[in-house]
Amino acid sequence: MPNRNRSYPKQRCHIVLVPGFGGFDALGRVNYYAGITRLFQDWMQSHRQADAVLHYFDNLPTAAVVTRAERLRKYLAKRMARGEMRDHENIILVGHSTGGLDIRQLIWDLGKLGTREVLVDGGSPIRADRIRRCIRAAVFLSVPHWGTNIADWVYQRAPLRTTIVADLRAAFAGSQVCLLDRLEAGFASGAAELTNANVLLALRDALTEANDDGSNNASRIADAEEAASELQLYFRQMATDFHVIDDLTPEPHPNEPSPAHFGLRQREEELEYWEKPRHIRTLSYATVGGRAFQFRSGSPAPRFNLTNPFDELEVLRACGTSRDTDISYRLCYRACAGGPLTPPQGAGEISRVLGPRPPEPLELWDNDGIVNTVSMLWPLGENVLVQADHLDIVGHFELTPVPNGRHARGNGLPRQYESYDTLRSAPKFKATTFAAVWNEIFCFAAMPDIYRPLRTGAHKAVAVAG
Repeated sequence: MPNRNRSYPKQRCHIVLVPGFGGFDALGRVNYYAGITRLFQDWMQSHRQADAVLHYFDNLPTAAVVTRAERLRKYLAKRMARGEMRDHENIILVGHSTGGLDIRQLIWDLGKLGTREVLVDGGSPIRADRIRRCIRAAVFLSVPHWGTNIADWVYQRAPLRTTIVADLRAAFAGSQVCLLDRLEAGFASGAAELTNANVLLALRDALTEANDDGSNNASRIADAEEAASELQLYFRQMATDFHVIDDLTPEPHPNEPSPAHFGLRQREEELEYWEKPRHIRTLSYATVGGRAFQFRSGSPAPRFNLTNPFDELEVLRACGTSRDTDISYRLCYRACAGGPLTPPQGAGEISRVLGPRPPEPLELWDNDGIVNTVSMLWPLGENVLVQADHLDIVGHFELTPVPNGRHARGNGLPRQYESYDTLRSAPKFKATTFAAVWNEIFCFAAMPDIYRPLRTGAHKAVAVAG
């Protein structure tokens, strides 16, 4: 509200981090966006004139994009109804992976809703166009704007997916027994050493954290019960609603259409919603991992078939450019390389490279382990190419031990790590590049007048094959 001189208070910038597939803010102490708060604190310290607030949005893990976008719309409406976000302030949405599609669906829905109201907090009304006017910019991180081949690979293997989710729920149920938890923890640690896969260490930490270790520490017991309830709900949601896979495939399926499946006319209409009533600035980061395999230039890669012994051998052996990668990255990279994705019509161009230049030309089969890179090129604003895997860009690029004294102690095993190199790709993603990306994002979001893009790679354009 204006003061007596009819001027508004200082304009704050609300940066909302939207998670991707498996979306959560934190499961126990496993954070989706790892290390971002520390970078934000450092950035605010060096830019004291900025007035920004960092928000973490907690979404559903595997629900359809339209469901996730509705949840995001209600989240923003609730913040506005409570006065946490005001009409004269700016909202900047940052979406990683599927979170970027949630943002696109949100803008589409707000455009369609117009002046209709969103009811929150027991019936408090917030008009859709009021939310839309506050959204001033969006940042896309590794977003599959035209879908990704690995989603098609998972979609074709529904029984395998169901079995994995059921096994995770069973592992969680077993984690409530202290002895079984210790056995599972030992198994996960040993498997991680054998395969060099940090994802198993993350699973071990999550199970350990949800276990009541038998101590009399009331705070530890409460933390364990909270972590247990979060994991139980998380796996239940995955088991009951996995429609997001339908929304991430390059080809549409007979259900509610996803922004990844919009045709040319729908994409033209969609871009109009990004321009009116107020232009939404955009900044996109396209990630490309090191080539775990080499396929013919200018041609699509053959589809990955796990029942083919030659394909299995190709993933298992670690040689050449894949020598320094783990099996989880090689498996995901290979599944993502081949599939139905075609060169996207209407995709944007790469504006610049941040960090080392990747191999050229950029191929249709190039990916970051989860999303094909050419699918990340949004038609508006800058497209910045970064050599990184899918989870490097959100802080999971190194195994970071919990500082001494900060983890829970007791009879059970304590959490050991704060972040994980979940997809161990090569070449190694650097902490300096991670900081550079997020310093750019904060400046783009909160101080657009002084935002200056970094050019750390060569300035020539990046060639794209075919």
